Amino acid sequence: MPLLSPNQPLSAWQRRVNRAALALLSLAGITFGVWNAHEAASISSGYVASYTFVGVFFLGIFVAVVGLLLVIYWRTRWFGFGFIAAGVLSYLSLLGGVAILTKLDRVAWRHEQMVRFGPDQKSSAVIYFRKQVTDQQIENFNRSVLMMPSVPQHDGPDYPPFVSEYSRLLPMQANGYDAVAISFFDKSPADKVNAYLAIIKADSRVEKVFLDTAPDAIHIDSKRP
Repeated sequence: MPLLSPNQPLSAWQRRVNRAALALLSLAGITFGVWNAHEAASISSGYVASYTFVGVFFLGIFVAVVGLLLVIYWRTRWFGFGFIAAGVLSYLSLLGGVAILTKLDRVAWRHEQMVRFGPDQKSSAVIYFRKQVTDQQIENFNRSVLMMPSVPQHDGPDYPPFVSEYSRLLPMQANGYDAVAISFFDKSPADKVNAYLAIIKADSRVEKVFLDTAPDAIHIDSKRP
């Protein structure tokens, strides 16, 4: 059985199938790229949105490599060309879609504001831990409560998309307590934020949660938890 070329001319039906495969796979790549451009533009954090670009780029490379393997055999050659086109066009469509949405001022993370850090800056929630809680327990709390198991764009734990800042506070910054401060993006979904705060408050390691205040503005007696 010939591998690189057929032993007779292709039939009209085979030629139509080859052209259709190339067209449909190319269209699928463009559609996938445009869809991801829309998803990336709706993310308020540029850091999180960057994972969309990385994900589509490496997925495009994978699809293109599969296409190169299919090109070797003559029966799947045009499917291979289609996969290569899909991989390349998906990423180009993502870049083009984001560029168009940027000109239309519809990219949320283009309006992302720089966050000022420090105990004198207002935080959405300042979390005080109980006196007996260790550093290791605080780290476990950070990874198991404050972070999510994963986000769609990459593997591993990360903060929810509506969290803009996390900072660890020294006891001298938190009235003698171990504490952390977190902030949320403006216009974060209230239902998700409230559910997130409810989980934090219910944790046995947490002494008290102060909302919408600067750590320096909190004044309590560290000897009376």
